[in-house]
Amino acid sequence: MYPGLPISASLICIMLTHGGDIFAILMAAGFSERFGGQNKLLAPFRGKPLARYTLELAAGFGAFSGVFFIAASDAVAALAAGLPVTLVHNTAPEKGQRESVRLGVEAADAFLAASGRTADTAYYLFLPCDQPLLDAETLRHIISVREKGRIVEPRFQGAPRAPGLFSGVFREELLALAPGELPRVIKARHPAAVTPVPVSNPLALLDIDTPEDLCGVENGE
Repeated sequence: MYPGLPISASLICIMLTHGGDIFAILMAAGFSERFGGQNKLLAPFRGKPLARYTLELAAGFGAFSGVFFIAASDAVAALAAGLPVTLVHNTAPEKGQRESVRLGVEAADAFLAASGRTADTAYYLFLPCDQPLLDAETLRHIISVREKGRIVEPRFQGAPRAPGLFSGVFREELLALAPGELPRVIKARHPAAVTPVPVSNPLALLDIDTPEDLCGVENGE
């Protein structure tokens, strides 16, 4: 837990009711191909680098058994300074998102093995680091509906968005993603396992892909 931020009574209720370890896997090893040659996670937004918002949200949330920050560049890795998160270096970002997924799941595996627990009752929450307006209320909403054997998919106006939460039942499939595949292919294989979660806040799930996206959010558009 982030120092000085107590776990709320409602969060304790969520944790006790559903059980199981929840791991936040922060995805920060992409190439920002649509951001004009600059790493978007380092771009300033309201006084902080873009990725710092997700880092602080996850670090201060209080319900995660582990927070793993998957980064490829030293500059992005440095954004985690001073926060209670575990840095995991992705040395092969050219393999795509599946490599960060693998590293995050394996980091969670190590935690579970050390504590004598298994992935069967665990959950993996994959958080992109380009959603600076994602908030704790939305995260609570997502994790509150988790169930073993299910995938929680937040949606805005019916469209699927990130972050997605996967039951540990899908661990093997997450680790076996093929080149070019994203975790959403698992949802396509198991549509009956998907729990949709409508999110009404239009900004909470907004991701930043281009400099124009960033300017638009900065200007309140």
